[in-house]
Amino acid sequence: MNKELRLTDEQYLRILKKIEATIAQDDFGVGCSDCTVIGAKSTDSDCGFCNDAYTDRDMALFPEQYPERRTMKYRRENHRCPFDMRKEPGILGWGYSCFYECYLFGHLSKRDWNLTVMREMVDHTITDMDYLKVSRN
Repeated sequence: MNKELRLTDEQYLRILKKIEATIAQDDFGVGCSDCTVIGAKSTDSDCGFCNDAYTDRDMALFPEQYPERRTMKYRRENHRCPFDMRKEPGILGWGYSCFYECYLFGHLSKRDWNLTVMREMVDHTITDMDYLKVSRN
């Protein structure tokens, strides 16, 4: 197991840029799955932080098992998923309990995702992160 359990700001930003590149593709279509089996709750989208496909070896919780096990490190308290619609972070920060306020999963039954809005959400999150990095220096 990796000694550092949380993503660095640089790793977080790298994932955001991967998400941005994914949804910028002309043929992109949103895909989500929500497992409803009792005791085996998992969710996955093809363009959010719940997708371990964005994980590189240095971002993996278990780098010695990469790429077979791509489980992403935990996000820091300020690492918000761009599709998290909450106005304030949860008790544990932005990295947890976002499913019920997720833009992607909240629209799952309607399938009315707006790619322009999604691209703006990602761009806004990247801009916020860039601002935080500059203001810390």
